[in-house]
Amino acid sequence: MVKKTPIVQGVCERCGFEFSSRLAGPDAEAEVKAAFDAHKCKPQDSSQNALRVVREATGDNG
Repeated sequence: MVKKTPIVQGVCERCGFEFSSRLAGPDAEAEVKAAFDAHKCKPQDSSQNALRVVREATGDNG
């Protein structure tokens, strides 16, 4: 999934890993897609995914 905001961002829906680029235009999307293609996906089990969701909701990064 790629989201275009001032910063192009992508998220692996399988493992939750996030990618971003500070480039502009088509180069930014290409950079995010290349990073996605190169990443080693490590799927989270359901407890890890639940913990990630809670941390994102509460702003707790630890």
